[in-house]
Amino acid sequence: MQDEQASRTALLIAASLVLLHYDPKYSRLVSKSSADLCAHVLEKHSSQTRLFSNIVRQSWFRPIAKLIERITIPGILLHYASRKKCIRGLVRSALANGVTQVVILGAGFDALSSELQREFPTARFWEIDHPATQRHKLRACSEIGIERVHFVAVDLSAAGLEREALISSGFDPARRTFWIAEGLLMYFPADVVSSLMKTLSTLSAPGSQLAFTFMEKGSDGRIQFNSQSKLVDWWLHRRGESFLWGTARSDLVELVRPWRVVRFFDHDDLRQMKSGLADEPIAKGEVICLAEI
Repeated sequence: MQDEQASRTALLIAASLVLLHYDPKYSRLVSKSSADLCAHVLEKHSSQTRLFSNIVRQSWFRPIAKLIERITIPGILLHYASRKKCIRGLVRSALANGVTQVVILGAGFDALSSELQREFPTARFWEIDHPATQRHKLRACSEIGIERVHFVAVDLSAAGLEREALISSGFDPARRTFWIAEGLLMYFPADVVSSLMKTLSTLSAPGSQLAFTFMEKGSDGRIQFNSQSKLVDWWLHRRGESFLWGTARSDLVELVRPWRVVRFFDHDDLRQMKSGLADEPIAKGEVICLAEI
């Protein structure tokens, strides 16, 4: 990602969620508030993304989107939506069971914190993201209620997570926390991932949980979705957002220590969440891990 530009992947996911919400077949997978925030970000970001935001809402664009998906990563749109639905369920469960702090690393243009602050009025939320991406999000959502969402601008790939920056914003390491790193860690080298895991553990009270996603490394050593085309490799490389880290589930157990793996959610688990869409393809290769300390 360029230093002054918002993540292109975050913008693409935002457009994908708007597309799904406005498609009657998939609209229930993406909440209206999430689609509205994503659309607002796209409208505010640039004239090009504003035009694209309008296009993806049109019925005539849906078959074109299906074709693009088929020649890039079949099933990736439903993967995005199902991944978010799974993580939303995990954090809601944690909040209902006494967690009072939620920290989203690499939040992108996700509406999760703004949605949950209304549902859980005593909880507090933090979003940590690259300054360029976060600046565009703040600009887009300046008029919505974000009184209990704290924004911390950090380039996690370069500087890591600074304990004092988070604590000075009101974060309390003595309270149970739910951490989220969705669609983020694959862009970091393995040593940065390991270091981040250790830093998070030092900021986490007993009973804290961490939900993160990772790419399962293929038998050939490649880090990608199973059906990913070379066109996607080219696009990610051109945007400076290539996948750098992937692993096997068995190796992950040691890497995340002192966190303890609770369970994994793969494409088969996500498929079960797609009520009424059992025959639809869903991309395989990125797995959700729930860990606790």
